[in-house]
Formats: sequence, structure tokens, C-alpha cells
Amino acid sequence: MRHHEGGLPDRLVRAGVTVREAEVLWAVAERLRNREIAERLHVSVRTVESHIAALLRKLDAPDRAALAETGARLRRSARAGSALPAPLTSLVGRAEETSELLALLGSHRLVTLIGPGGVGKTRLALHVAESAGAESAGAESAGATALADRFPGGVRMADLAPVEPESVGDTFARALGVVPEPGWPLRDIMREVAAVSGCLLLADNCEHVVAEAAEIVADLLGAGGALRVLATSREPLGIPGEVAYQVPALPLPAPDASERAESIAHYDAVRLFVDRAAAASPGFALTDAVAPAVAALCRRLDGLPLAIELAASRLRTFGPVELVEHLDRRFELLSAGARTAPPRHRALRSTIDWSYRLLDDGERALFERLGVFPADFDLAAIQSACGGEDLGGEAVITLLPRLVDKSLVSTAGRGTGRYRLLETIRAYAAHRLAGSGREPDARGRHAAHYLAFAEQAAERLRTSEQRVWLDRMTTEQPNLHAALAHAVSTGDVESAWRLIAALQRFWDVTGRRRDAHKWVRQALAVADPPATPAVVAGLTEACLILDSRDARAAFDLARKAASLAAGLDGLTRARAARAVGTSATWIRPELVAPALREALAGFGDEHPWDSALTMQGLAITTADLDRALQWGRDSAAFFRRAGDQICAANTLYIMAQRSMSAGVADDEVQAWLGESHALAEAAGSEADMAHAAVGFAQLAWLRGDHDGAAELMTECLPTLRRLGDRRCTGRALHMLGQRAYERQEPARAEELLRASVEAIALAGQSFVLVSAIEALAAVYAAQRRPRSAAVLLGTAHSVREAAGAHMRPRRPPDQELRHALLRILGAGPFDSAHRRGERLSPAAALRLVPLDEPPLLTTP
Repeated sequence: MRHHEGGLPDRLVRAGVTVREAEVLWAVAERLRNREIAERLHVSVRTVESHIAALLRKLDAPDRAALAETGARLRRSARAGSALPAPLTSLVGRAEETSELLALLGSHRLVTLIGPGGVGKTRLALHVAESAGAESAGAESAGATALADRFPGGVRMADLAPVEPESVGDTFARALGVVPEPGWPLRDIMREVAAVSGCLLLADNCEHVVAEAAEIVADLLGAGGALRVLATSREPLGIPGEVAYQVPALPLPAPDASERAESIAHYDAVRLFVDRAAAASPGFALTDAVAPAVAALCRRLDGLPLAIELAASRLRTFGPVELVEHLDRRFELLSAGARTAPPRHRALRSTIDWSYRLLDDGERALFERLGVFPADFDLAAIQSACGGEDLGGEAVITLLPRLVDKSLVSTAGRGTGRYRLLETIRAYAAHRLAGSGREPDARGRHAAHYLAFAEQAAERLRTSEQRVWLDRMTTEQPNLHAALAHAVSTGDVESAWRLIAALQRFWDVTGRRRDAHKWVRQALAVADPPATPAVVAGLTEACLILDSRDARAAFDLARKAASLAAGLDGLTRARAARAVGTSATWIRPELVAPALREALAGFGDEHPWDSALTMQGLAITTADLDRALQWGRDSAAFFRRAGDQICAANTLYIMAQRSMSAGVADDEVQAWLGESHALAEAAGSEADMAHAAVGFAQLAWLRGDHDGAAELMTECLPTLRRLGDRRCTGRALHMLGQRAYERQEPARAEELLRASVEAIALAGQSFVLVSAIEALAAVYAAQRRPRSAAVLLGTAHSVREAAGAHMRPRRPPDQELRHALLRILGAGPFDSAHRRGERLSPAAALRLVPLDEPPLLTTP
């Protein structure tokens, strides 16, 4: 979906929707009432009503519900994929290169733009990608139109500039919409998505992780499909079939050519200088008087766009002739120390160094400290991270615009209030900072600022502002990770666990569990966690992170938290008790109810959100269905009042699951699922929308529509795998395996049911796990492998007995299957195989079966 100024999608622009009306539309999509919208936007209720009436008319929506659905869909589409950043300046020249690259993309699956830093690889790649992904009606050329038709999945971007080698895979995964999940075959899922995505993937700034990027790109392209990759790097990726496109410097006037303004004006290097010079110094014009100096500047800078832009920014201080004089001296001074570097690299470094030397002391101090930011940043962060005895907050406000004017700092988008340094300039600033002696203080200030931001955001995620704060935290991810890295590297255990506690919910909601696991491991490796409230809070949140992957590890961590909390305050002990109760669900079910009730008593009325979350746990684990649903109703009611749409959606889904597990499939269950989906959609939570869809499939199955249920699960499954949701993936595979068995497709049923057990074995969910193992046993019996079936029945029996009453399948074990196996095998062999299975974990049982037994000639 293309966007215009102000961030409005095309459809809203075409309908004549204003920016203010769009703000009202987003609020309606969040299911806010008119008075709540008025309070948020600081307008009257009557004004809100007027805007809504206009939106109904302009978007041809029959009612408010339809308007909310339209708004939610547009917001969801607007965030899909990894949107291309909006160019901050016009692209000068490059028409020939653009045409050539569009043609190459039409016939090759990997095109890599190579060249030195500052030559404009990223800017050109963005322009080509935008042309390739343009809507046909607005395409700039026939080639772009054809490419737009070829890429129905649009354009996605993986920016590798701030990425360490170990995170390259995660970055590509997110660009493709895949949620990295620890322990799952990320590369396999990425290949599946790549094979059907039909998108153009822009992999930017590959040079510092070229080996890792090359391996992943080769893997994605090897999956087949319509995927094309446009990469930028200072060297080729080295993949078979790659087209390495050398991005040339901008065309220059020849040294012996006429240097009249009319003669040099058409050269792209001169055009770029004139364009940027006019922006820096309004009124500047290319005349015969300055033309020789402009031509000399462009030649001295080797036609490098970044160097030309930096030089043009100095016109407020020097005229073109003076610029040439200063530049000549700087080059002579600096060239001796850089003889081993390519000429264009020397020119670029010299130009940045020259710009740096022209700064005053305050400007230099601020510029150096901006090197602590791995990505873009806002003014508040600059004031916190870059301040000091020599740089107060007021000084920063004065100095920052001067660095922007001098093209050393860029704005990160119109009206965003954010700033950035080009990667080459950022690396230069970081190098200067490291040599200044101020780096430890700057990095400590940066980490402290983002710790405070993370803790503020964690609180806001519990309110009706959660969608806004999820977006803000997504934007700040590189800075938050830099703060965590600083805490870990300096041994600041307390800050590390505070950050983990603050980021847990964001990581979970946005599917960044792989990041979360990495930071939990690193924090645990720093030192033994001390017994402080902040550390216990971090450990309890880490339990929630681990629980989706490894219930045993989560439970062990919860017990460590409880041990540390024993001598601390009541709130800390309550948090630890809740962690024990939540994580014991799949490991020690007898501990669940006492721990959760202890937590609930500890939170009391003073901590209502924590109490509501604990009630949600009781809704999951209370054996009595009526009592469980009452816990759920109380929990959902609080979350609705607080505006926490994601927790409310999750609670409603839990209530529907508990009811369906008990065989209840009435209209109230359907209403819960419907509201859960609507709340998840309004909050933009893809995972919770997928959960509701799974619930609708289960509801259809219970109501006897097995074909319809299987169709719904088939539609859900790719999304569940992409999101890394093991438990719901296991549910989907289980249902599809059952349907295959009903259709007398035993080989397909075996494949699906084995995959179901594998997906869910570590994550818990005993009632699905037991059912899947027992269904797989029935499949092996049908394949005339009775000993394999008996082993699996033994494993299922152990899992069933170990589960709490609320986690056992409603349906009892299949006694008919058991008796049939007894008749076939005899009591002794059956008991031996069954006992063997009882000693095996589900994963070990899958490794063992099918046993090496010849199929019997008769079926049980």
C-alpha cells in the first residue's frame, strides 16, 4: 500500500480524507467511544461526530462497525511487511541506472548494487524498489509496470546496517513477516514463505555481514517462487546467478571541457551540487562566475553523492571558490595517511573529516556523542544521552539544528521528530567518540535513557495507548537492544533484568521471542541474579518468555525467582508466586492453584492489572468450568475498562478454549471468539487474530462441520508457523491429521500427527498433546503396526496422568483400540510395549516409532 505526505494510504487520499479525519478513523478502529476520541484529540464530541459522518460518506461505509473494520484493515495493511523509508530529498540523475536495474530485475533473481560508501547505493536501490513496487497506474515506466505485476507481495526491506552477524537471519525473517522462534527451523519457514511471497526483497548494507547475508539469500532464492532480491553491498554476495551492478559515481565535466554554466549544468554531479546548494543557501544559482569552481569541486569529490552533498551544505559558510581552496588543502593533508584505501574512499573520508574540522567545539562534542545511537533517535534521547557538563539541554537544542544544516545529521522523515546519521557518518562519529575519552559516559547515559523509556512503555502497554506504544517500541528496538548490550557488557545485572522485565510483553506481542531468549541467556551468564525486587521482576517476566518454548526451563526459573523473593516485599513475592503458578501448569499442576491464589492475595486491590492477569491464569487452570469462566469474565472486564485490548482478547479466547474443551459449542462461545478477534484486530495483534481464527475452526469441528473446520485450519497454518506459535500450530496439525484419518489417508494422517506432537511437546498443552499421540497410535494400528501403537498409548497414558485435571482431554482413552491391540499382540507383548512407552517422553517416543516391525496381514 502506497502512502503520501502525512502517512495517509492511497485509498484515504483518493477519498479526500484529511489527516484529522484519518486520526478519528484510527481511533474508531480501536473501538473508542466518541468522548474518548474527543479527549485523545483535544476536540469536542460534536467535532468527532462531524468527522465520523464525513468518513461514513467518503468511505461508503454503511455503519460505524464497517468503518471500524475499514480503519483496522488499512492500519494493518499500512504496517504489513517492512515499508521502504520515505526519501528525504529528490533523487538527482540515475535515470539510466534505474532503467538498467529495472530491466535486470525483470530477468534475474538477484541483483546486487556494489560500490564504495557514499556512492549512493542505498538511495538508488530505494528508488528502484519503489519503482518496482509502484501501482501500475502510477508506475514510472513500462518496466516498472511489469515489475509491479510481477511482485504481488510488494516490496519488503531488510536493513542490515545496525545488525550483528548473529541477527542477520532474524532481520531477513522480519522483512518476510516470519517471527523467529527459538528451537524452530527458522530457515525452513523462511523458505516456505519466500516460495509463495511473490515480493521484491531489498537487502540493504550487506557488506559487514556479507557471508551471513549471502547464505540466507541463497537459501531463500533456492526455495523457488517469484521472489527477487535487490541487495546493496561494497562487495558482491558471491551467489551463483548473482548480477553485480557497479554503481558509478555521478557523471562529471571533463577537466579540459568548457566550464561555462550552460556547458556543465547537465552533468548529474553538478545538478546534485546545485540542487543541494540551493537548499542550503536559497538564492544560489549556477552562473559562469562560479561554474569553474563547482566543476572543480565535483571532480575533486570524484562524483560521490554523499561527498557532494556535504560540500554543498557548507555554502552558508564559504563560497564555491573558497570551498575549492579549503578542500584542496584538506586532501593534500589527509591523502598521505590513506594511500592504501581506494581513491573514492579517501575522498569520502577526507570530506567528512573536513566537515568535522569546520565544526566549533560544541558542535564537535554533540556530533561525536551522536555516535552512540545505532539507528535513528528523537530529541529527548539526544538531550539525555549527549548531555554533560559541557553540553546542557539548551545547548543541545541550539547545536542540533546547526548539525542538520551542515548535512551531518538528517531528519528521519517529515514531521516525525526523529533524526539519524547516514551509516558512513555514524561510523565516523562513533570512531571519534571512542577516541575522545567520553564514550563510557555517553553509552551509560544512552542506556539509562532507554531503560527509563522501556519502563514507561511497559506501563503504557497496559492501557488504551498500547497500539501507539507498540509502534514506538518497534521504532526504538535498535536503541533498546544497545541499552541491553551495554548493561550486559558492563555487568550491570540490575539494569539488564529491569530492561528484560520492561520489554517482555513487547517481545511477546510482537513475536520477538528469539530476541528475548538471547537476552535472557546473556543476563543469566553475567552473574548470579541478586535478591532485589527488580531482578525478581525480570526473572518472572523471563518465565513467560521461556514458557512458550520450554515449560521446564520456565518452571526452574520461576522457582529461582521465588527463592530470591522470599525475604523481599509482598508485591515481589506475589509476582514470583504468579510465575510459579503459571509455569507449573505443564510441569507440576498440583502447585498451580495454591501459587496463583497466593499471588492474587498478594496483589489485592492495589495492583488491579496484576490481579486481572492472575485471574486469567486461574481461568486457564481452574478445573471447575463455571468457576474458571467466572475468573475469565472478571479478568476480561478489567482489561476492557483499562483499554488493554490485547489482554482482553486473549482472556476471551481462553474462555472459549475452556468451554470447547468441555464440549460446549454454543452461541456465547462464538460471541467470545468474535469479540476476541475484533479486539485483536483493533490492537493490530496478528497473533491474537490468528488465535481467534483457530478457535472458530475448533468451534466448527465441535458443531460437526469437519470439512469447514479443516479448511479454516489449513488457512491458519501458514500464519501460525510464520508467527512461531507452537501450541496453536500443534492444534491445527492435530485437527488436520484427524481429518486425514477420517478420509482414510493414513500416510498423510501420520505425517500431520507426528508434526503436531513435535510442535507441542516442549510448549505444553497436555490435552492436545495426549489427543495427538492417541490419534497417532490409531494411525499406526490402521497401518498394521500394533507394537508402535501400543508404545504410543503408553506415552499418552503417562502424559495424561501427569497433567492437571483441567489439562486432560475430555474424551477418555480409546478402549476399543486398546482391546484390539491386546487381541493382536497378546497381553504380555502389549504390556511390555505399553510400559516402554510410559517411560518415554513424547519426543523420545516419536524417535522410536514406528518400530521395526513388519506390517501384519490383518488390521486390529
